Amino acid sequence: MLKKTMIIDLETSFCARRKKDIQEITLRSGRMISAKSDNNQDILEIREPGGQMIVKMRLTDTGPVMVIEGTRLELKSAESIALQSKKIEIDALEEAVIKSRGKLEINSSKEMKVKSDDDLRLTGKIIHIN
Repeated sequence: MLKKTMIIDLETSFCARRKKDIQEITLRSGRMISAKSDNNQDILEIREPGGQMIVKMRLTDTGPVMVIEGTRLELKSAESIALQSKKIEIDALEEAVIKSRGKLEINSSKEMKVKSDDDLRLTGKIIHIN
């Protein structure tokens, strides 16, 4: 015997703005999911009840672009996380920390620069140079 259960109560509405064809779904929590087509791209957004955008995905001719805004972002995986790109940039306003409970390896096929406006410390049992 099959039972029909409603998991999430979704309410779909179309905005009066016909130029941009916006489709919106309001969740019970008050968060809103919207989808629209604009300037050769499709845009999916999730907004807080107050209107603050927290997730935005732009589907463009050159590929998807993802923006996630929030107090904290966590990526967790039981096995591994791989980042692959032409360029990866991390810009921390206060502090950046890399920790490993095992081996940590940094490799570069070209010049590697380490710069600090303050002291630079290397601490280890043995420090091998060349």
